[in-house]
Amino acid sequence: MKIITILLTVFALNSCGSTKSKTNMKEVSDENKTEKLSGKYVITSFNSTEDLPENMHLDFDNENNKVSGFSGCNTFFGNYTIEGNTINFKGLASTKKYCSKVENDIESKMLKAINQTNNFKIKNNSITLLNNKTTLLNAIKATDAKIAQETIKIEYRAHTRGYLNKIVLENKTVSVQESFNVEPTVKPCSDEEWNAIMKLVSEYNLKNLNTLEAPSKAFQYDGAAITNLTVYKNGETYQTPPFDNGKPNQEIASIVEMILKIAKSSKEKN
Repeated sequence: MKIITILLTVFALNSCGSTKSKTNMKEVSDENKTEKLSGKYVITSFNSTEDLPENMHLDFDNENNKVSGFSGCNTFFGNYTIEGNTINFKGLASTKKYCSKVENDIESKMLKAINQTNNFKIKNNSITLLNNKTTLLNAIKATDAKIAQETIKIEYRAHTRGYLNKIVLENKTVSVQESFNVEPTVKPCSDEEWNAIMKLVSEYNLKNLNTLEAPSKAFQYDGAAITNLTVYKNGETYQTPPFDNGKPNQEIASIVEMILKIAKSSKEKN
């Protein structure tokens, strides 16, 4: 009986150790996972340099391990190798266009930063090039950079004679006013929330807003709050015809859903 007990104990310990080992291996594997470095990234900062020339960027061809880009005056090109989060740039060369002193200075700093890079981080379509733990350069995926440069204000307004729900999204904040007689509360949006709503709005053809027919029209006889969605973008105003509160045309349902979700999230932060 003692022998059987000892054998069962040994088996249990081995099984536990095996499970723990597999768990540790999975954790290490998850830590080493990285998003694919590919496509065009617009440079937002490097070596604390401000007032960067327009369209400075890196373009990664991950199929052929080639890199190219614009460094402020000239274009450059070369090769790179990646192993995990380690990256090495090789054979960088550039065109020889005449540049001003300021352009030359910025270009030299940027190319120096790239040549000094030995590892990188990539998350949410943003990349950071580093020399060991020192940040050298930051860049954002070109599609996201375009969204970030746009001026967008979003307003969702539902009202009756005695009811108001006004939600305004602007400059990474959400303003919520729930009555005509109270001041709106303003809270910061999380990066995740802001990026999500900006992506939805930027991908939608706003010129269609004023053509969207309401799927129900209870607002016409006080059966629902009269609601409009208005988007102000780069000096232009786009607005839907009235619709029932919470029941938009299917084309903008995901946008309205995200607006209401952000508003609810801001109230839960109180």
